[in-house]
Amino acid sequence: MRDAGDAVKKLWNRGREYVAAVLAGAFGVFWFLLGHGDRTIHPGKVDWLMVGDGSTHLMGWLFFRNEPLRLPLGAVPGLAHPLGTTVGFTDSTPLVALLLRPFVGVLPFPFQYVGPWLALCFFLQGFLGTRLTALFTSSRVAQLLGGMLFALAPVLLWRTGHSSLCAHWLILGLLWVNLRDWPDVPAARRAVTVTFLLVGLSATIHPYLSAMTLVLGAAALVRLRWVDGTLSWSGLGLGLGGLVALLLSLFWLFGYLGTRTPSGLEGFGYVSADLLTLVNPLDWSRMLPPLPIAARVQGEGFGYLGAGVLLLLALGVGSALVLGKPWRSEWSPRWRRVVPLAVCCLLLAVFAFSSRITFQGRLVLDLQALYQPVMRLVDPFRSSGRFIWPLHYALLTGALALVLRAWHRRPWVGNGLLALAVGMQVFDLSHTVVKERFQRQAWNGLRSPEWQRMKDGYRHLVLFPPQLHDGNGQGCYPEPGAPYSPMFAYHAALLGMTFNSAYLARVDPSRARAYCTALQQEAERGQFQPETVYVVHPSHLATFLRHPQAVVCGALDGHAVCVSSTKESALRRVLESRRLQASPLASP
Repeated sequence: MRDAGDAVKKLWNRGREYVAAVLAGAFGVFWFLLGHGDRTIHPGKVDWLMVGDGSTHLMGWLFFRNEPLRLPLGAVPGLAHPLGTTVGFTDSTPLVALLLRPFVGVLPFPFQYVGPWLALCFFLQGFLGTRLTALFTSSRVAQLLGGMLFALAPVLLWRTGHSSLCAHWLILGLLWVNLRDWPDVPAARRAVTVTFLLVGLSATIHPYLSAMTLVLGAAALVRLRWVDGTLSWSGLGLGLGGLVALLLSLFWLFGYLGTRTPSGLEGFGYVSADLLTLVNPLDWSRMLPPLPIAARVQGEGFGYLGAGVLLLLALGVGSALVLGKPWRSEWSPRWRRVVPLAVCCLLLAVFAFSSRITFQGRLVLDLQALYQPVMRLVDPFRSSGRFIWPLHYALLTGALALVLRAWHRRPWVGNGLLALAVGMQVFDLSHTVVKERFQRQAWNGLRSPEWQRMKDGYRHLVLFPPQLHDGNGQGCYPEPGAPYSPMFAYHAALLGMTFNSAYLARVDPSRARAYCTALQQEAERGQFQPETVYVVHPSHLATFLRHPQAVVCGALDGHAVCVSSTKESALRRVLESRRLQASPLASP
C-alpha cells in the first residue's frame, strides 16, 4: 500500500509540473480563436478556407481521401489530372492527412482539419514554450507567462494562412534539446532520439521546417560532442549522416523527391527578410510604425518580435549589465552550450536575408555571385525569409533567460517583468487579432441541382482552358474572367471525379503546358472525351460551338458547360434544353 501511495504521489507531483504548460497551451488556443473565430475548428465548416492558399490545402485533402494509398505517400492523381500531385505539394499537412486516411469511411463530407491543426499548433506553442521557460526558473507563474509569450509570437499568427508552416513548436522543441542539461551518455542518447523524432516529424509536415530543424538538430549533436563530451566523434558523424538520410528518405517517400515535379522555384533573393525584420511590425503594431520593405513578397520574411518581447529583451540586457560580475560568474560555465545553437540561428538568419540584402527595402548588398554555384540547392527554398524564425525564437528565449536568471533571487521581480511583457505584447497586437483573419466566403456559386448529374457516367471535370500553375504562375495561368477554380474542384471531389486544375506549391511547367496545348488542340479538332464534363471560359466557347455534331453546350448557373454528343446521359439532356448556340456567356 505504501508503494502504491508513493507511486500516486509521484505521479501527482509529476502532473503538477505540466499544469502551467497546459494553461499556456490553452491560452494559445484562446489567442488563435480570438482572431480567427470558433467556426475554424468545426470540421464541417469550409467556407473560410475557400480563398487563397486555404483552398489548395483543403482540396488536396478532399481529393486524397478519395484515393487508395499508394507511393509516394499522399499521392493525389485525381487533382491536377492527368499530371496529378501530392498532399505535400498542396501543403495539406501530409502527417494529418495520412493519420485520418483510414477513417474516411466514417468521416462526413466536407471534413476539414486545417482549423483543428492550427489550434493544436497554438496549443503546442504555448505548451513547449512553457517547458523551454522552465529551463531557467522553477516558478510556475514565470513558466506560464513565458509560454504565453511564445503563443503570442507574431510570426506564428502571421503564418495561419499557410497551416502546415505553423508547426513552430518543432523549432521550440529543438531549442529545448539544445539548452537542456544532458549530463551523461544515457541522457545524450535520449537527446539524440528526441532530435531524430522532431526532425523526422518535420519531414511529414513541411520541407521548410525540415531544413530549419535539420540545422538545429545538427547544433544539438555538436553540442553533445563539443561541450558535454557525452557523444563520441563516431556518434556525431553517424548522427549527422542519419539526420540527412532520414530527411532524404522521407522526402522520397512523400514525393518531394524522385518524381518529375521539380523541387526548385524561381525567385530566390526576392522572397527574403529585410535586415530590420525583427523590429518591423509592418501594419501589425499599435505601438511601432511600419517600416518599408522592398516588395510585398518580403512579407514571407516577417520576423517582428513584438513590443513586449523587445521590451523584455532590453530589460534582460539591462539587468545583466546592472548586476554585473555576480551574474556573469554564475553563467560562465554554461555559455559554451549556447554557442552551436547561436551560430546555427545566425547562419539561418543570414540565409533568410538571401542573396539580395535589403535595409528598409533598399538593396545594400548583392551576393548573387556568391550564391550562383549553389542555386540548385537553394532554389527549393526561394522563400528564404522564413528562415528568420529560429533567430526570432532564440532571441525570445534569450530574453526570458536573461530576466529570469538575473532576478532568480527575487523571483517576484522577474515575474512582474514577464507580466509586463505579456501585457504589452497583447496590447501591441490586439488591433490585428480582433479583426477576424478568416472571413466567411460566398464561394459556392454552383446552386443548380443539375450539377449532381455529373456523377452519372462522368469521371472527369475539366476547366477549359485549365488553371494549373505554381506560385510563380508557371504552367497554365488563369485568364481574366476565368471561373473560380476551387468551387469546381470542391464539387468534383464531392462526386468522386477528377479535376484538371490546381494552384500548387510545385508543378512541372513543361508537362502542364504540354497538357494545356494538347487539350486545346483536341477541342479545335472536335475531339471531346465521352467521360468528361467541360466548363468553358466564355472567350473559348466558340471553339466548342464550331463542332455542333460532336459536343452539346448549355448553361448552368451562368457557366458554359459542354459534354460529348456521343454519350447519352441525363446531364446531356439538361444541357440540350439550355443549349448555347453562338453568343458566349458573360463571366459570372
